Amino acid sequence: MNRKLRRTALSLTVAFLLGLTTLYPFLLYTNNNFITKWRNIYIETAMSTMSHQWLATWFIPSEIIDDVLSSRYKSDEKQQDAETNWSTVDLSGNKTPSNIGTVNEADAFFEKYYEIDRATFESYADTHPELLENGYEGIDLDLCEDGKSDILTTEGDPILAINTAHEIMIVNIRRSDWVGKMAIVKDSSRVHVGVSKSIGSIGQNVNVIAENYDAILAVNASGFQDPEGMGNGGVPYGFVKTFGEVKHRAEGHSNWKIVGYDEENRLQIGKFSDTDFLRDAIEFHPSLIINGENMIEGTGGWGLNPRTFIGQTQDLTTLITVIDGRQPGHSPFGAALNECSELMQQYGAYQAQNLDGGSSSVMYYNGNVITKPSNMVKNGIGRKIPDVFMVT
Repeated sequence: MNRKLRRTALSLTVAFLLGLTTLYPFLLYTNNNFITKWRNIYIETAMSTMSHQWLATWFIPSEIIDDVLSSRYKSDEKQQDAETNWSTVDLSGNKTPSNIGTVNEADAFFEKYYEIDRATFESYADTHPELLENGYEGIDLDLCEDGKSDILTTEGDPILAINTAHEIMIVNIRRSDWVGKMAIVKDSSRVHVGVSKSIGSIGQNVNVIAENYDAILAVNASGFQDPEGMGNGGVPYGFVKTFGEVKHRAEGHSNWKIVGYDEENRLQIGKFSDTDFLRDAIEFHPSLIINGENMIEGTGGWGLNPRTFIGQTQDLTTLITVIDGRQPGHSPFGAALNECSELMQQYGAYQAQNLDGGSSSVMYYNGNVITKPSNMVKNGIGRKIPDVFMVT
């Protein structure tokens, strides 16, 4: 009996090794579109981390890894010297409609919040008269906990929240492979960088930083020093400026950009040596859109991950988005960078920048974390971080 078991085990081992020697090169070198797509995504995702690159480098030849990451190198090269330029944009018409609060209150509302599909809004208002009991200036709708809404954007995405006092909307973004939330902020003067109380030593969760500033909305911003994935989020990686005060110097990497707002509330992206003109800013990479041009080649070369990114349209509406990832049954992997830039273009972004992602990606709104962050402790509020972009 033992001999028979040994022969069976030996046969299975030989069959496994033969299969592996055949399957391994097939997976590496096949031109099959499905296998190539997921092999490339696997490599990009592994190589986008600092602590898990071994998942690719241990058994995949360097020439294959370099070939897969070529879209990353091309994107870096494309945006190397790219910098925002608002001089060609006519900002003279970017004013709040003067007839808010008059007989044309509804028309003025839809002129300002042009992303709203008017027919679905009015249909919802007909069945929910409480929506307008304080007029259009007093709308305070929050369906984020339910996650469902019959009010749509003109792009067909459900609007979960409208708060006209803070001039903000929350949109549920669901695509075939991922789920996220987008904040549409009409008054960019309200967007600032907030920092942890002990920045430089200990970070805080997004919701805590938001509450420190009494902010209605906040998302993670900078990356941070994170040795072996065990950092406490206290030391930001790159430039940080909040309400005119510099908190951390720039790193100066060739493909990193400073991103933030100037005194005219325009989103600026570039390798700025003089940052005096910026009121609030951080530093990260890569850029998604600069001056209306998509900066991402191919997938972008950074795999599928939870994402956070910020953009601005030509009328100075700010778009802040968090995409969930690593959540089986919800948003399994996350998004590639080209999907982020395409979403920004869909909603009219003229400038857009990727921010830190992964387990740091969190959106807080109106007292609650409204996305599903991915982290090892499964605390529902994400990792401790040094700073946020927030709406006050």
